[in-house]
Amino acid sequence: MEHIAETVMVDGNLEAVMLNQNPQTCEICGKPYILKQYSRFRVYVPDCKCRENQEKREAEIKERAKKRAELKRRYKDAGFPYDTRGKRLKTRTCEHTDTAWEYIKKFQPKKRQGLYFVGKVGNGKTTLAVCIGKELILRGYKVKFVGFSQAIRILQSTYGTKNPLEFMEQVREFAKYDLLIFDDFGREAYKDRTLTDVADFVNHIYSEQTNVIITSNPEMVEKIKQIPDFEAMFDRFFQMTKRKNFTRPSYRRIDG
Repeated sequence: MEHIAETVMVDGNLEAVMLNQNPQTCEICGKPYILKQYSRFRVYVPDCKCRENQEKREAEIKERAKKRAELKRRYKDAGFPYDTRGKRLKTRTCEHTDTAWEYIKKFQPKKRQGLYFVGKVGNGKTTLAVCIGKELILRGYKVKFVGFSQAIRILQSTYGTKNPLEFMEQVREFAKYDLLIFDDFGREAYKDRTLTDVADFVNHIYSEQTNVIITSNPEMVEKIKQIPDFEAMFDRFFQMTKRKNFTRPSYRRIDG
């Protein structure tokens, strides 16, 4: 049997190592290895690109898995409701999907661009807002979904020991997002302290030109209009958003 000598470095000296002639075949395509001459040695190597292609595919699979994991983390950090998991704008058949796509297409951070979805319970307002948020996350933007009542509770938690931030620090944390989605605006109870806190919050968001999407029910809108000293804040939200009314019946009742 023919032997082939390969020259290698051993303890600082060049030595010849004998290799048996034992041609292999590619385990993927079955092609036999070929003998290749290098400057100091000969060796059998694959006569195909199967291994390189396989390594490339494996690297691509790992990269896609990494991106999916990152996207999943960003969705989780955004705080989207559990019942909207898996829902995407391309599958929506509710009202104002054209408005949603146009909003995404023209979206720019810090432009005070917003939408105000008003309609009865269950007719797609929240889901459409979430789908817009997901599309923007796919495009690299930072999105936060939060019930407006919950946002107030987070802000007011700064008065206790559970939140390490000061009130305005927490306000600025909210304003860092490219889009804030406030769900169920108007359900919160307004007392003197809450009214002041919300005024400071809304004024800061307005001055920072933060983009917002707000969802609300008609009765909540009317309730808020009756609150003394709230008119200025309500006008701020109107200036930051374009109102879209949802008029169709509840999906939940139809599906039920």
